[in-house]
Amino acid sequence: MSGLNLVALQDVIAAYIRQEFPGYEVYEDDVIDNTSIHKTNGKLIPYIVLSWGGLNRNTGSANFGGVRYDEYNSSVSVFVVAPTGKQSRRGINVVMDKLIGWKPTGGTALTPFVSAGNYTVNDDAGRPHAYVSVGRLSFQVNGENPGAPIAP
Repeated sequence: MSGLNLVALQDVIAAYIRQEFPGYEVYEDDVIDNTSIHKTNGKLIPYIVLSWGGLNRNTGSANFGGVRYDEYNSSVSVFVVAPTGKQSRRGINVVMDKLIGWKPTGGTALTPFVSAGNYTVNDDAGRPHAYVSVGRLSFQVNGENPGAPIAP
């Protein structure tokens, strides 16, 4: 077994999203502060945030060879942030449509799970100023052949 490298797989997924959506700024994990967000005429320019899940053991695919040979899964939550609710909903629809079923090198096809949501972000005065739509995708990963039984 060559070993698990979840961060390398996350980098492949992030690079694909940046390639497919060059007009969007893509942040990983979080946005440092509100001043780093690009705006035009006081309105924010839509952007994407990727929040990575950890490594979870798929107990249904446990291997007699030991835990190092088991299959694992992880996830990514994709947030599309925009100045209107409809823009964020349309944005997440386009992004999810492009990602569902795409198979990154070193992982299985990205598969939606858990319900997605839409949220409003209010400013200090309680007025909506950003809208967030979320989609969540899972994928399997192991050291050599994701999605296939692993044998020592």
